[in-house]
Amino acid sequence: MVTFFLVNSIRKISSISILVSFNGKKYRRSVGESIPVKMWNNTKKRAKVTTDYTYGNILNDILSKWEAAALRTMSHFKEYYHPPIPEDFFARLDEEFYKDDTTAPEPVLFLEYIQTYINRYEKVRSGLTVKKYITTLNKLRKYEEEKHKRLRFGDINIDFYNDFQSWFYRQGFSDNYFGTLIKVIKQTYREAKLVDKLHGFDYIEHKEFIATSKDSENIYLTEKELLKIHHLNITRELVIEHFPDLSNFQIKQKIKSMLLIRDRFLIGAYTGLRVSDFGRLNEMNIGNHIRMKTIKTGANAVIPIHPVIQEILDNGFNLNIAVSDQKINKHIKEIAKLAGINEKVLIHKHIAGEVKQEYIEKYKLVCTHTARRSFATNAYKAGVPTIAIMKITGHTRELTFLKYIKVSAEENADMLKNHPFFSRNENNNAVPGAEPNTTNQNNYRI
Repeated sequence: MVTFFLVNSIRKISSISILVSFNGKKYRRSVGESIPVKMWNNTKKRAKVTTDYTYGNILNDILSKWEAAALRTMSHFKEYYHPPIPEDFFARLDEEFYKDDTTAPEPVLFLEYIQTYINRYEKVRSGLTVKKYITTLNKLRKYEEEKHKRLRFGDINIDFYNDFQSWFYRQGFSDNYFGTLIKVIKQTYREAKLVDKLHGFDYIEHKEFIATSKDSENIYLTEKELLKIHHLNITRELVIEHFPDLSNFQIKQKIKSMLLIRDRFLIGAYTGLRVSDFGRLNEMNIGNHIRMKTIKTGANAVIPIHPVIQEILDNGFNLNIAVSDQKINKHIKEIAKLAGINEKVLIHKHIAGEVKQEYIEKYKLVCTHTARRSFATNAYKAGVPTIAIMKITGHTRELTFLKYIKVSAEENADMLKNHPFFSRNENNNAVPGAEPNTTNQNNYRI
């Protein structure tokens, strides 16, 4: 068995030692590397890899090299009747670690490396992130099949970029989808060069080799629309009217699912939590405030309980039933349609490098993320300080937050019209007490 441990874990920085158990004896020695103790994963016996500690990748590669050398050392001494003394064992270990490999390795294909990259991070990065890696790999495999070519690192240049983009756009995919794949391609390409030393190319640094990004066309629901969903009476008659082909059992299941998902969605719309968080909210998170450690950032969110949420809880909502984002997405559009959120809105789609306009019923655009965006926008319109909203949503830059919310020019004008600057009396003085209206017509406040 081969493992690694910190020599002194109570210090801020500790050296790392290797421990080899072989034939009933243990061999311990430093590997000549050290690490900040807080960056050591004692379960995996490897360094953590974060944006603040990028050396973790390199260090883990060194430890893996020591592990491989130790396995070869044990294999060498298996032929001996007695286990070696430490001096002989470590002499052989150093020989295995530092020896030159004169055999030219087979060149690693780019897609083979992406699979290695996925295997390396699939247990330490979020499921959504790993899913992007897998999607990129699958799209590149289809590209290779059509082009009858296996991609090597030297092929990933601006010519590949242009050809891959043309191929991708012909299938009708969006600019942002393409940008997501290019981010993964550049990320894995750089790691192959800097960490695994598999190539020395820098073709992706071409100024046109960019991950395209267009402002996404997202909607939000106004407080009035959210309340229409909240007050929607989901009855058997309503379900039969809109879903006439359902059996009696299916009708009961439909009503049960709609009630559950309606309330979960509203909890998201009045907390600002991501679906990965409000979908798993339970009784342990509810007290005087809602408290939750968010999955994406690990931040501790503390949120006041909105009257709509309190009403949901008072009506006996079962917080212990978790709901997946797929299930919410499936039903929330139907619920929004039943609630009459059917005005047509103009959207702009960035498809294949072109902008296409289309009018579409608003309920068709409602999804899990609409809840979070609705919270941020409605709170902003109600006059909640931007910094307070950002504390909940997790945005760290105000510019990013202002791009995130959806406030039209007309809504912005309505917010301003009651501001003291625009409310002056005949003596050209601001009207005392004139402030933006922070209470909607239903007396629910953010």
